[in-house]
Amino acid sequence: MALERNPPISKEMRDLKKLLKQIPDDRKAVAQSLYNELFFMDGTLTKLRNQILEEGPTSVLIQGPQEMPVQHPALKAYVALIQRFGVIYKQLTDLLPQSEGTKEKDALLEFLKKYQ
Repeated sequence: MALERNPPISKEMRDLKKLLKQIPDDRKAVAQSLYNELFFMDGTLTKLRNQILEEGPTSVLIQGPQEMPVQHPALKAYVALIQRFGVIYKQLTDLLPQSEGTKEKDALLEFLKKYQ
């Protein structure tokens, strides 16, 4: 299996790349590192998704005379990777500066917490 050096960039990853410009300079190195991981994961998730669609979510495990359906290894990898993708995506978006609406919402929550 040949490694794809320049996989296609999904629309979501292009949009995310544009958001990196909003990240403060002191956080850009971390943001770029997180983006690079997300980019790799995005390509891997696409490959795993395609494999699952082609081969199905289960495979047959043969142990001696017995055959039993089990979760496809690609599905197992997909589930683990999609969870990590979400965590890293959140880390990256947390580096973005807060919008004014978010700041006001946080201020309101802090005010309400005082009176609970």
